Amino acid sequence: MKKLSPFIQWFVLLLAILLPFFIIRFFPKFHHSYDLRIFREWSEPWQEDWRSIYVNCETCNYPFVGTFLSGGVMSAFDYKNVARVINRFRYYLAVVDGLNVLALWFILTRLHVKNAPFWAGVIGLLPTSWIGSSVWGQIDGMGQSLILLFFILMIWFNAKPRGNGAHYLFFAASGLLLSLMLLTKQLIYFSIGAVGLILLAGMFLYPRPAKVTFISILTAGAAFLLPVMLIDSFLRLKPPYFSHLQYVLATGSQHGDIISSLGFNIWVFFTKDLLGSSHLPLQIGGITLQAVSPYSVGMFLFFAVNIALFFLFFRDLHKSAVTGSQNFNISQLLSALVYFSMVNLTFNLTLTGTHERYLYHFYPFILMACLGLMQRSRFFNKPLLTALFGGALFYSSFLYYYLAGVIRPQNFMMIRVGSAVHLGLFLLLLFVWIRNSNSQTLDATSQT
Repeated sequence: MKKLSPFIQWFVLLLAILLPFFIIRFFPKFHHSYDLRIFREWSEPWQEDWRSIYVNCETCNYPFVGTFLSGGVMSAFDYKNVARVINRFRYYLAVVDGLNVLALWFILTRLHVKNAPFWAGVIGLLPTSWIGSSVWGQIDGMGQSLILLFFILMIWFNAKPRGNGAHYLFFAASGLLLSLMLLTKQLIYFSIGAVGLILLAGMFLYPRPAKVTFISILTAGAAFLLPVMLIDSFLRLKPPYFSHLQYVLATGSQHGDIISSLGFNIWVFFTKDLLGSSHLPLQIGGITLQAVSPYSVGMFLFFAVNIALFFLFFRDLHKSAVTGSQNFNISQLLSALVYFSMVNLTFNLTLTGTHERYLYHFYPFILMACLGLMQRSRFFNKPLLTALFGGALFYSSFLYYYLAGVIRPQNFMMIRVGSAVHLGLFLLLLFVWIRNSNSQTLDATSQT
């Protein structure tokens, strides 16, 4: 694509920032009423005594930071007017969506993507970037912010050679971001694993002296654990729980016990009841496999595929490494984005009980990766980018029709089509990533 005029680029970026506000303003009833009603329920016990939120609120099943960002923030609004509370809360979520668009622009600029403001705006305009957060009335945009901040931190740290002090600061900040992810919402837990392994891969690829590595690990561990311990020290919990995270994970909704909660996974092809038990024997046509269930096979596939993805990611990092460098280069940062995206797509496809919004952390990151790699690889090309935008638009329409009340668990065809589309995207991306890695055509001399 040729260089666009600055006016067009910044106009598209501004439109992406403002679009969620317009939708909330002119379509105030287009939201997920159940989730917002639950947050209103949480706001009352929070206002009365936030320290006892997990004692006084039976339905509260988010970690503490997520509970604060939902029910806690909602308790600060005028509770007498329910419609006003809901709209103010969604405007607050729209501010986060807008900041995420700016973060996309920053990352794309640092990755040397041509027309970065335009592409950040295009990604921000996709309903996949806002319909599942501010328009829906959910806080997943907060988790997205933390992930984007991690990649911004990576770009800063790898921009030039750093001394030991900056190294410790990077790992302390990374540990804190991982802790905040852990304390926000369960959906982001899959991303935590990917982020942690990206950090681990950097340690092995560019090892520092043993003392520096030890202090870095210790610093990251302390930054990760201390916020959790500090929060737990203030909270009152029901016995026998010693941490609110233990309580949340033990008493939260057991999503994996059903085949699918309108999420796209491979198991929807083997059932006629999406809400049926995932622990029953797996049926393939007329054959019943008594020894295995969708739940158990899904867990096995998830771990097996993710091991393979990490191996491919580390191999890709090694092939594009620059001799004598102690930092990730742009190609390796883009590979990290691909890996992160593939982990999020993998858990959606392999695990049972996935929800319709669970692809929220997939599309922005894979689109950024593809845009960056198009300038360095003949395999990440316009047809692939078109396929990804097509998948994003399909997913956007799926979420729209779900909120509009059209798609429900009985709509087998749409859910199976969505699962087939995203399984196809996974296989295509895996094929392209492997070919790209094997070709060694990445410009390993490009630095951030």
